[in-house]
Amino acid sequence: MKQVFHQLAKQHNITNNKSFTLPTKQSLEQSYQDVKFQFVMQFSKATTQEQLEQIVNILFNHGFQSYKTRNLQNDKILLFICIWDPKIILEQAELMQLYKLVIDRSHTQMHEVYRKIAEKINVKKILDERLVMALNQIDKRIVELENYQKFKYHLKSDFCLHNEDSEVIKIFSPSETLLIIYNYLHTIKIGDLDMIHFLKTEEYLLQVTPIHDEIVSLNTVSDIERYFGGNLAVYFEFMNFYQSMLKYLALAAIITLIVDHQSSLFKITNVASFYAVLNMVWSTFFIIAWRRKENELSIEWGVFGQQHIKRLDLNPEYKGTPKMNYITGMVKNGYPTSSRIFYYMVSLFEAIPILIIAGLIKIVVFNINGLIRNESSIFYIKVAAQLNQEGGLLYYKYTTNILDIFTILLIFYINTLYTKVCINSTKRENHRTNLRFYNSLILKRFLFELINRFFHLFYIAFIEFDIPTLRSLLIKLFVMDQIRRVLLESLLPMLMKQQYEKQKEQRKTLMKRLLIELYAELELWEYDDFDDYIEVIFQYGYIVLFAAIFPLAAALTYIFNFIEIWSDKFKLANKLYQRNLPKKAYSIGEWRSVLMTLSVLSIYTNTAFIALAYFNVFDTCQKTGCDWENILILLFIIEHFSLGLKYIVQQTINCKPKWVRIVLRRMRRKRRNFNY
Repeated sequence: MKQVFHQLAKQHNITNNKSFTLPTKQSLEQSYQDVKFQFVMQFSKATTQEQLEQIVNILFNHGFQSYKTRNLQNDKILLFICIWDPKIILEQAELMQLYKLVIDRSHTQMHEVYRKIAEKINVKKILDERLVMALNQIDKRIVELENYQKFKYHLKSDFCLHNEDSEVIKIFSPSETLLIIYNYLHTIKIGDLDMIHFLKTEEYLLQVTPIHDEIVSLNTVSDIERYFGGNLAVYFEFMNFYQSMLKYLALAAIITLIVDHQSSLFKITNVASFYAVLNMVWSTFFIIAWRRKENELSIEWGVFGQQHIKRLDLNPEYKGTPKMNYITGMVKNGYPTSSRIFYYMVSLFEAIPILIIAGLIKIVVFNINGLIRNESSIFYIKVAAQLNQEGGLLYYKYTTNILDIFTILLIFYINTLYTKVCINSTKRENHRTNLRFYNSLILKRFLFELINRFFHLFYIAFIEFDIPTLRSLLIKLFVMDQIRRVLLESLLPMLMKQQYEKQKEQRKTLMKRLLIELYAELELWEYDDFDDYIEVIFQYGYIVLFAAIFPLAAALTYIFNFIEIWSDKFKLANKLYQRNLPKKAYSIGEWRSVLMTLSVLSIYTNTAFIALAYFNVFDTCQKTGCDWENILILLFIIEHFSLGLKYIVQQTINCKPKWVRIVLRRMRRKRRNFNY
């Protein structure tokens, strides 16, 4: 390590005469008043003074101003950094090919241009009027947003009224500025290695954290996108869209319950069956409508594809062997597919034991609860079943409710345990980009939690054929799970804020206000929207998979989501988490495929409920034989018709709205005409 640092010093012409002084708390605070730090680099105690001096000089040679201090709580070395010269940021933005709007391209000006052209060529008055009418019919968004172009430093006057770099840089949002600087940090090399990756591998650099602005305003999703980046903003956009679509289904659910309130709660009625069909149709149109919304966001947020995103999304922990592409002649690091498949299998064998343990515990709990009554079933445990019977040790009035709460906590704990295992197993798969890592993590966690959350419900529905128990258990599990979520997502942030303020008060005797906030900020949790997404996904699963059994889920979800959205904004606006590294994004990514999977799976579950209810299977199957041949024929007809209709709708409706298609075509045509 020391030899590498000496080579690094020689490479960057670092002389021993260049002094490096540790600023005091007073000098650092005085500096902070004049400088807006953008990142803080946390180094381990093992990092020597000489190594830090060389790192600081390297950063200085690349345009960074830095100040070093020490965290009094954990004795870690903190290096606050910022870029002084805005020209560096603007030139890096050009290399990253970020899209920005060109100024002076308004609808009014285009109208004036067309009018002058018409006058110049002496066109008849009626033709001029038709031209104006056609122009007025163009969506204002088309005229405005077609002027996105890749930012170029030598054409900076096209993007800003002012020509000063300090003014031009303001066209980039705070999240874009952080993204540019973070990407620029990764261009600094130690030999052929990324300096950040190298220091993390050697366990000297622990973390690179963006610093919060002093004032954070998150009134709209656009504010979130500007401050935190598209990766967080798209979650809130999705939640708002989800709510706007869910209100129609919630209204239908309430009508279903009102019409059906006098019917038996122990049967699937015709009204409930109709609601289940309506639910399947709603889920199809919901996913299509969200895809259209994503394409609108791609234009509004200046993200037209994934090409320039992928260049910024390389996984720094990726390790490959150099291989030559015999077509292009270029050498590129590769990783054998067979090795990754091997680790996929390892991930599978890691998940199976956890699922088996969780399943065995649930079997015992369900036997105690009396949910498994068939003594010939392989899941029937006589000793456990007798505990809740008259004279048993657990024969109490509220035993069932206590065991239901235990089931909720068990599911949550097992999912939390597997999350840690899943992250480590996904890291071993050695994905080239963060996107592939994230998608692999989504797939594994979704499949695991789908089995862990719903398998016992499917058993009660399609093995025990016990609709009353299923409906009762669904209501308990859903409501208790939502209450748990509210407690964790709403009350916990408030307690965190109180603790955050208390920590700052306690430290006022050690340092002044400006540094207090910086130190306290570094001890906050890292915000990850992964758990928020997966909670919403399985909330959606309750709505669509058991529509015929539990229509009330849509209405309850609509209410609980208001609390969820408020609590999420509260956490971010009050800086209860560290500021995340922003990313360019406009889509929920692989989560959309998960929604589609649940939507398709809901066709099978709801058609099964409808077909079995039509032949009274839930009433008679446990006592007498059933006409399974006709049941399967009806299942086949309903299921194939539903899947066919779903496919036709998806192929018929264009995932890109008309105005988005026009914008993209006009942009391509403009670039061809001007050779841009």
